[in-house]
Amino acid sequence: MALRKNGEIISDLQEMTRGHAEALLPMIERVCEQAQVPMSQLQRLAVTHGPGTFTGVRVGLSAMRGLALALNVPLCAIGTLHVMAAAAAVSDQPLIVAVDARRDTYYTQVFDGQNQPLSAPQACSLAGLESLLPDAAIRVAGSGASALCATDAQRFSALDIADHPHAAHVLRLAEALSDDIWATTGPHHEPLYLRPPDASLPNPDKQLRRLSDG
Repeated sequence: MALRKNGEIISDLQEMTRGHAEALLPMIERVCEQAQVPMSQLQRLAVTHGPGTFTGVRVGLSAMRGLALALNVPLCAIGTLHVMAAAAAVSDQPLIVAVDARRDTYYTQVFDGQNQPLSAPQACSLAGLESLLPDAAIRVAGSGASALCATDAQRFSALDIADHPHAAHVLRLAEALSDDIWATTGPHHEPLYLRPPDASLPNPDKQLRRLSDG
């Protein structure tokens, strides 16, 4: 969570694997208290919409949708990979952000030397990552960077930046949006999922058999 007041960014960052729903709203309250800004005076809201974990993306979007509706303020949604790219210094080399989603799947997006998107987010294999921009020396960021750099250490170079998005970079990207974009944005953003969930619904036939056996 990050908030800008009079040019200063006040932020609170917690790395969590679970408990997002319980922690998010108290975190927003703490940042507002620290900034001495009542929540009712927030003017614009921004949030990431994925790709990412199913629970994390849904919790963040749902909380900010509700807050935007309650406060009647605009909400913009920014891609997680774009936010991660924003942490990198500009360069004359393109950038690949690759997040390891397991099972030889990487959430990835390609950016130019100014860290602006050259492609849409996509899910691809490690071999697919290697085939992106085949003739270029490439900076790499994200939890998939080490695997990609291991394939060709001459071509790929890992950046020393966080492998998760930071709220301060969400804020900066949101501030760069034009007033026209803010004027047309609404709270009904959809999460960006690049693959179906790993969980599956229980098989009702098996459940009925277990009940009949009991």
